[in-house]
Amino acid sequence: MDALKSVTHDIYHEIEQTIYREARLICEENLREWIDTLIDKDILYQAVNRQLRFRKDNRYTGKDSTYSLNENYYYLEMRVRQSESPMQWTADPREIVRHFINNMEVYEGEKPGEYRVFTNCLVVRNRRIYEEMTYSYSRKDIWRRDGNGQLRLLHRLCDIDERFVTGKNLNFML
Repeated sequence: MDALKSVTHDIYHEIEQTIYREARLICEENLREWIDTLIDKDILYQAVNRQLRFRKDNRYTGKDSTYSLNENYYYLEMRVRQSESPMQWTADPREIVRHFINNMEVYEGEKPGEYRVFTNCLVVRNRRIYEEMTYSYSRKDIWRRDGNGQLRLLHRLCDIDERFVTGKNLNFML
């Protein structure tokens, strides 16, 4: 990895506010506004789960992680349309989802107008009467400016801390 170059305070603050806005839109179920205003058409939206084994265990030679999400704009758009459908019974009654984002670092990206953002996240999700799930993960994002100067998410890689996701589904945005 090349040396990371920090951004100015103003850019850091702008990205921080954009990420907080993104979390609010997701928590308020404003996914149409989320995808229309914050997501780049070239998005790659991924989540991985890692194998958790002893470091000295070299018997297994396969990959250390597997994708639980690996989506582009088309699939995210389908998820948004699904959430808008009255047939979306898995989210009825309404879920309560809260994103907590911290330890944010922002650096210049490989291209002008791109930014690399590292965060740690905690999501608490309440479904129905007694179902509460907590998800902990790190995020590596690339945000870039579009032709109008707006920040848009180009790539997100979530590294989920659980080996197996124990929640009922990942039917929400990380």
